[in-house]
Amino acid sequence: MDVPNEIVADRERAVLALWSELSQATDNVRAGLARALGDGSGLAPDDVELLMLLGAAPERRLRMIDVSEALRLSKSGATRLIDRLQERGLVLRASCPSDRRVVYAGLNDDGVSALDSAAPAFVAGLMEQLGRGLDADSVERLRCDLRRIAGCET
Repeated sequence: MDVPNEIVADRERAVLALWSELSQATDNVRAGLARALGDGSGLAPDDVELLMLLGAAPERRLRMIDVSEALRLSKSGATRLIDRLQERGLVLRASCPSDRRVVYAGLNDDGVSALDSAAPAFVAGLMEQLGRGLDADSVERLRCDLRRIAGCET
């Protein structure tokens, strides 16, 4: 991203370039994951990420608000994602008996099967997209830096 010198200083220019490069890297990884998943499951990367999230959750279910936060989606974005997978018979929704305002998204047996089928391609796609140019130490340093940027770690 080229910005005229009179607008930003060198460090600001570097941060702007970092933003552009992070966005491009994210787009490239998502496209690579979509290609890796494309031939088998018919699931998108976001679908697999949700199935993995639910599969790792206690009782294979989470509150919708927790899904939204964990996947960094708006409430409506999480609802659309759950709707899409519910239509395919991979997840279900359930109300909380003690609080009618709470709705859970849960992974059913068909969702577990779909996850079992898609996970190897998803992981292989991630290894190809993220692991090919970085050794283990570089991956850990990058994770640490990204957590610090995200405010998750000091």
